Amino acid sequence: MSEQEASDRVIIEFIDAADVPDEHRKDNKVFAPGTQAITMRNAADPDGPTLYFTEAEWEAFVAGVKDGEFDDLLEDLPPEDDRN
Repeated sequence: MSEQEASDRVIIEFIDAADVPDEHRKDNKVFAPGTQAITMRNAADPDGPTLYFTEAEWEAFVAGVKDGEFDDLLEDLPPEDDRN
């Protein structure tokens, strides 16, 4: 994978909710025992910040993608030929 391809990608992992660090268990975000947490990181900087999502948050995000809630963000991207 080229550097450009890595910068356009994310790493998504499903982990046991018990493995979510304590600093991400705030604002009443509940990572219930026996459930999974979903992590997302920038592939270009895999050691950088990690986002943690509950199963419910992830399901809502995926539903939003399927419903086209984020399609307007694609309008701001340059044509794919210009990104390589």
